[in-house]
Amino acid sequence: SCSESVLLRCSLPRCLDHHDDKPFPNFFQFARRTNKMRTLRFLSLTLLTLSLGGCGGGPNDSVTVAPVSGVVKLDGSPLPDAVITFYPEKGPTGIGMGDSSGAFIVKTNGQKGAPVGKCKVTVVAANQAGEVPEMDGNEAEYAKKTRLNAKYSSPETTDLIIDVTAEGNQNLQLDLDT
Repeated sequence: SCSESVLLRCSLPRCLDHHDDKPFPNFFQFARRTNKMRTLRFLSLTLLTLSLGGCGGGPNDSVTVAPVSGVVKLDGSPLPDAVITFYPEKGPTGIGMGDSSGAFIVKTNGQKGAPVGKCKVTVVAANQAGEVPEMDGNEAEYAKKTRLNAKYSSPETTDLIIDVTAEGNQNLQLDLDT
């Protein structure tokens, strides 16, 4: 019969080959293989983690933003309920929603401010009180229905370019014409 010391040293039943006091030689091979597999898994996970660490694209991307706020005016009068979008040369866009007096504050990835650097600025106004366009890439089509000049609705056609400084651009006045 098997001795208790052998069973205590080797809890895996398949480790015992003979009914003698020595554990099955494969137990040590199994233990070595298990340690190698653990080490291999650990190294693989570590390498994967390190390689993915440099991948971006998420909302927490490090982008330098500076406070940007102002007023949108159409033919000299405040333009209520407009969507103001700042398109930087590189990085995420900043978006501001105008209130009833045309005042807006820009946010980028949840942070107050717009990306630092040159930004093309688009403005899309609501057709009726409270109707705001969906931010789905069809803003130019929506803008054709508004009283704004359609050139302000697309980053390809807008002539509004703001250089956002590291200190920020407070009290901007965006003067638009029909």
